[in-house]
Amino acid sequence: MEQRVREDISFRGAMEVLAGVTAILAGGTFILGLNIVVLLAACGGFTTWIFTRRYGFGWKFLFKEGVLPMFFRASGALSILMSVGPLIAAWTLSGTIPYLVTAGLALLTPSLFLPSAFLLCCFASLLTGTSWGTAATFGVALTGIAAGLGVPPEAAAGAIVGGAYFGDKLSPVSDTTVLAAAVAEVDVIDHIRSTLWTTMPGFVLSMAVYSIAGWGISGSIDPARIEAVTSAIGGHFFLTPALLIPPFALLVMAWMRIPTLAALWGSVALALPFALFQGYGPLDILSAMAAGPDISTGVASVDDLLSRGGLLFLAGVAVVVCIAYVFAGQLEATGTFRRTGTFLKERFIGESRGRFVFSVSVTGMVVAVGTGNSYLSEILPGTMYKKLADEMDISRRVLSRTLEDSGTVIVPLVPWSAAALYLTSVLGVPPSGYLPWAVICYTGFAAAWLYGFTGIALWPSEKKE
Repeated sequence: MEQRVREDISFRGAMEVLAGVTAILAGGTFILGLNIVVLLAACGGFTTWIFTRRYGFGWKFLFKEGVLPMFFRASGALSILMSVGPLIAAWTLSGTIPYLVTAGLALLTPSLFLPSAFLLCCFASLLTGTSWGTAATFGVALTGIAAGLGVPPEAAAGAIVGGAYFGDKLSPVSDTTVLAAAVAEVDVIDHIRSTLWTTMPGFVLSMAVYSIAGWGISGSIDPARIEAVTSAIGGHFFLTPALLIPPFALLVMAWMRIPTLAALWGSVALALPFALFQGYGPLDILSAMAAGPDISTGVASVDDLLSRGGLLFLAGVAVVVCIAYVFAGQLEATGTFRRTGTFLKERFIGESRGRFVFSVSVTGMVVAVGTGNSYLSEILPGTMYKKLADEMDISRRVLSRTLEDSGTVIVPLVPWSAAALYLTSVLGVPPSGYLPWAVICYTGFAAAWLYGFTGIALWPSEKKE
């Protein structure tokens, strides 16, 4: 029997629930080393138990007013996420991604190694939407070249990480970009345009730092390292500048404000004739778009990137998002987020937009450090603060970009996160080494704070009632 339908949980109860969720996530991560899916499932079980048994909320209420509405709002993001996999597979079979790798490596010069490496990784991650894939291909090749040139490995790794997360933060085919927009309930392209305000200052500063640091570097690039990659790709694909048509068309359609799903599948359609030209049959293409391509060039790092994609490629991400939304929906429906937001507004934020942005940012960073997971660092604070943003007449585009500034790009700096462990294994440099050089990873939240307290790029809410 439903004992409670609309009354919010008390503030004390809200703190108790959030403390329990934090304990599960932090304890499971640091002490038990559990997989994030297991931790999220445990959080969902905990919130369901405590809301029904201790605070009297009914099962039907939690499901109908919490979980279902959250899933409905997430359906658009999940559709886009599941479309990105086939897109990457189509771009791979068409030769688009292989062409980008070879073209990028051809642009390197010794005296400008650091800014060149940063730009190459920015370009690759922007078009592929994957920071990990960029680090595994360009990153591996650039790390070897840096050693031959006498470039400090920490500086080289920082430039690679910064460039890799530039695209992860801004690409319309990046899972974190799509998720941040979905959590704040804003259009993906509007979110990207907003995020440019806090990202471009970091981009300019990064270029300045890398250019100044690179002046004292001399040497020559070992052509054997470049040849190993380019020969492997060139022996498997016919490369031509025409292969840039699918990604260029995607960017054009995106900035023309064509719906994201239509733009993604339009780019897929443009890539299919090129894939047929590369010698792949229709069944091969459909299989790759479903399960991912299986490319074998003889170079392991190249094969790892070119074998990414397919419908199943982001299935794991979709599972994480769905499970996270189970308990996030319950926290929203029971008023846990509202109670917490009200307390913060009364005790700290007040009417200050700067303190609002600061609170969102710090919450995102705390979740990122506490869980080492970029998805949670966007989902939890995004869900908690979006109604408060409306009440304070602040555009949710400001909220969505702050989620990226304080979540997506912070996670690779957290030593125990999966991203940091992966980057360390690929680049051979620990987070403490590349952190000072990954300029773009910590200038975003600094710009967000500056804009918040000065009123720059703080637009009025489009959803204020």
